[in-house]
Amino acid sequence: MSESYDLIVVGAGPAGSAAAYTAIESGISVLLLEEHPQIGIPLTCAEGLSRSTIKGYLDVEPEWISTELSGSMVRGPDGDEFKIEYPNVGWIMNRKVFDPALTKKAISNGALVETSSRAIGIEDNEVIVENSGERRRYGFKFLIAADGIASNVGSWMGIDTNLNLNEIESCAEYVIEDIEIDPRYAQLIFGDEYAPGGYAWILPKSCNSANIGLGVSLLKTKKHPKHFLDNLVKKEFPEGKIKERIFGCVPVKILKKFSGENFYLVGDAARFTDPLSGAGIANAVKSGVIAGRNAVLRLKGKEDHFEVEIKNEILKEITFHHKVRNVYLRLTDHDYRKIFRIGKRIFEGNTIDNINSRRLVREILLSSHHLFGLGFSLLF
Repeated sequence: MSESYDLIVVGAGPAGSAAAYTAIESGISVLLLEEHPQIGIPLTCAEGLSRSTIKGYLDVEPEWISTELSGSMVRGPDGDEFKIEYPNVGWIMNRKVFDPALTKKAISNGALVETSSRAIGIEDNEVIVENSGERRRYGFKFLIAADGIASNVGSWMGIDTNLNLNEIESCAEYVIEDIEIDPRYAQLIFGDEYAPGGYAWILPKSCNSANIGLGVSLLKTKKHPKHFLDNLVKKEFPEGKIKERIFGCVPVKILKKFSGENFYLVGDAARFTDPLSGAGIANAVKSGVIAGRNAVLRLKGKEDHFEVEIKNEILKEITFHHKVRNVYLRLTDHDYRKIFRIGKRIFEGNTIDNINSRRLVREILLSSHHLFGLGFSLLF
């Protein structure tokens, strides 16, 4: 006989844990499955989180934070920079503390968590799980897939989660120590020399450590992102010590379908990562919370609002940023220089409390006949 639960969540990252702790508050039975032995390990994230994107969905605790940001330094292809002063813009998180904390929140509310439990199939409303060479079956009434970019659960449930070359950003990141860095400012670097079709980041974890990484488009280079990252680190921090090496991909695809009669996809499994920045933590938590409360409605035989909420809270911005990325992939260093000058004129010497991406894109496109031609569809 298999054990049965009202709700099974596959994947205990921020999306899965948020879904579990939200749903369990309604008194249903919840099982949260995680394939790795420890929550939050291995790390595959730059760990940046903006305050505005998570507002209303999660109160960030001080112990989850590595550094609190006051803005960013933006560097163009020629090496010149400008500063964006944005007090309290967000944080560089400590995912090795943050992820387990969200899971503990689910546990304290009554959810059962099974680690080292890899889902290997779904049959007859049962998840087949392998743990230490043994197989078990867990029955469910409703299922939430939070199993990341691979999303086996999504494909098992009939969702086309395949990613083509133009739907992936290939990423590399090092956690580097023994360096000197201003912990108040993220650094963003643009240009084909640094990251073709993407950008590089230096995200401070402290005054002497940082997450240094980049993402590249496989349409614009055949070189591994490690090649570009090694060049950047050699140039910027030749004496720094590499503590961790992280390689992975960011999905940049909008699924036609991300839910079914008895399941939802959330987080990276649903491709809710921002196509322009690659940011995923906020949308993971948001989609998990939305999924958790709507799964309860489904289980109680009530009408749910999952797709409507996802479209309003997540997909509107993702869809726009997806269009912006399509234009971004066509830019050259000459275009980056123009955009850099516009950004410098807008931000340098000013203190801001919000960045409206649509207004910013509009101002950039209207500044140049060439850029206007590339991005005409974004305006009209």
